[in-house]
Order: sequence, then structure tokens, then C-alpha cells
Amino acid sequence: MANIVLGIGSSHSPQVSSPADVWPMHVERDKIYLGDTFQQREREIAATIQEQLKPEVWQKKYEACQVAVEHLNQVIKDVDPDIIVVVGDDQEELFWDDVKPTFGVFWGSELKDLPHPPEKEHPSLRPVLWAWHTTDETDHYPVQSDLAHHILECMMTEGFDVAQSKSQLEERSLGHAYTFVRRRLVTHRVIPMVPVFVNCFYPPNQPTPARCYELGRALRRAIESWGEDKRVAVIGSGGLSHFTLDEKLDELVIEGLKNKDVELLKTLPRERLQGASGEILNWVVAAGALEHLDVNYLEYVSGYRSPAGTGVGMTFAVWQ
Repeated sequence: MANIVLGIGSSHSPQVSSPADVWPMHVERDKIYLGDTFQQREREIAATIQEQLKPEVWQKKYEACQVAVEHLNQVIKDVDPDIIVVVGDDQEELFWDDVKPTFGVFWGSELKDLPHPPEKEHPSLRPVLWAWHTTDETDHYPVQSDLAHHILECMMTEGFDVAQSKSQLEERSLGHAYTFVRRRLVTHRVIPMVPVFVNCFYPPNQPTPARCYELGRALRRAIESWGEDKRVAVIGSGGLSHFTLDEKLDELVIEGLKNKDVELLKTLPRERLQGASGEILNWVVAAGALEHLDVNYLEYVSGYRSPAGTGVGMTFAVWQ
């Protein structure tokens, strides 16, 4: 029987890997994302977060993120699982408007990270592209297809209508929620992956927190019922709140994770889990799969990067 021996949660935002002097460059993307709301928020809250926008504060927070990433990297290396099950979200990388499944599992033999030429990326992303994607040659990610197939079968009997995918269209690349895990968290060797997709971003079929938590529980049951003697790590990739940083929301999530407060996690306010902050749902799935383990490490960095309060609640956790 397979066993889940480790849980990891990690933000994968480009800000995590961006030196402090790059943080202001991300604000240009914030302005595009928020539109007129950016100026409105700036008028409302700029005076309250000035201390958060000093270069020396940014530097300390950048360094804290690198320490946290290295800690997760070392824990994964020490445990050295046989398989990683990565719960993430696709941002029109594999799935476009032809289909955006609420939940999905890929069960082909491999996925590919296609080259992302820096000149085609936003200037703020070019200095940190190394943490997300290959830039020259295609990178191959082996998939533990037999476990993925088993998970799909179990999900159907559990009452979750999970989409299956077995092939990758030629022009579509594996998304950064998954490539970040290998490029920054699992660097000691190539470990086969099972990618689990959650539609965190795109209306109208985003799942509720309650449905995500129960999916995580079903995911654990599926893994543990697999007949192979393998040690599995479950990794939730993304979050917490962004592009507008919502510390109160992040505090709720962290309280739920630390205290194993199932009701709190299931009833997170859905209206605040919109856009990029919807990636919190990946953590909720992971929490459901990992409720037999305890959070023994959690680092939170409030990465404010503009007077409009944009940024990322950069969060890193270990369940053991």
C-alpha cells in the first residue's frame, strides 16, 4: 500500500524568486490586472502601508522567502519520496477556452515544459523565468501514470467527476504551478509526478472550499488504496492571497491549517477567493489529503509591493 509521508505547501509567485529590486517591476502587471481599481486602492490604503514599501524591508522579506524555499527543498531531499502528487492550477497553459475542468488529473507518461523565450515575457518576469520555465530546450516531466489512473478510477467511485487528460497538445506547455515545484523545490533528483488540476481562476466552474477539502480527503484514500509500496509527497502549489494582498484572509487560512480546523477551511469566504487568490483552494485540497499529518513548519511573508496594497501572501509549509 502507498503512504503519504510528507506534505508541502508553497507559493509559486514570481515574487518569491524575485530579488528585491525587481519587486517594483511587478507593479506594472498589477496595474494591468486591476485597472482603475489600482488608483482607487492607492488612495484608500497607501498611507497605511508605507513602512512595508521600504527597500530594506523588501530585502529582508526576499531573504526570508529564499530561506523558506531552501528549507522545503531540504525537507523533500531528506524524505526523498518516490512520487510527488502536485495540486495546482492551470493558467491557460495546458487548458484553454476549449475546456477548463473544475478538477482534472493527467495520466499520460510525461508532460513537457516548452521553451519560454525571455523576450516574449513581461519585463518583470524575465529576471525570474529560471524559477518557472525552461528557456531553450524542452524539459520532460515523467508522470506516475499508473497511480494517476488509479486516482481517476477512485475519484469516480467517490462521486467526483474528475476530467482526465492523457495527451498534451503540441503548442501547450506544462504550467508554472508544476514546473516551479521541480525547478525550486525538488532539485536533488527527478521524481515522477501526478499532476492534479484545480480550476482556481476561471468562472463559472470554480469549486467551493468545502468541495476542495473533500477532494483532498478522497485523494488520500485513493493514494493509500493503491497496491504499490511507494512513499508519496503531496504538494499544494500557489497562493496565498494575491495580486491584492489580504492578510486577514491569509490569517484565516493559516489558522485553519495549523489547527486542523476543517469547518474553517471549508467555509472560507468564496467571494474573497477570486482571481489569483483562488490558489488558496490548492492548499485546501492539500489540507484535506494531509489531515493525518501535522503542520510543523510554516513561514508567512506579507509581500506588499505597491501603495495599492498589491503583492503576495507568500507562504511555505511542511506537514509531517
